[in-house]
Amino acid sequence: MKRSPALIHFSREHHPALVLAKRIQRAQADELAGLLPSITFLGDLEKHFVEEETQFAPTLAALPQLAERFDDDHAALRALMHRLQKGELAALAEFAQRLEAHVRFEERELFPALELLASSAGTTGG
Repeated sequence: MKRSPALIHFSREHHPALVLAKRIQRAQADELAGLLPSITFLGDLEKHFVEEETQFAPTLAALPQLAERFDDDHAALRALMHRLQKGELAALAEFAQRLEAHVRFEERELFPALELLASSAGTTGG
């Protein structure tokens, strides 16, 4: 499915997040410590979260169940990111799993719902 122009850059930013999650999930135990310092992606991810929250806030009110999952995911990922920034290697596996699940949620559930709302607003408001 082709993304609406308002969501394209978010979808593009999801690709490196999935690559990172898969890289962590596939790493052997002795490789995980080497991945921790390279998680410079966390700053970019925080920026991505803030941009999504800002852009989606007005629309999410109409999607309370999806909004709750969106907010819960961001909060859980931020908590894990904080642990990673403190050097907690044990948080890597859960971070990777949650990051992948969150990206899949946004791409498969949230974004289609946002696009449907936008198209409905466009056809009824014009």
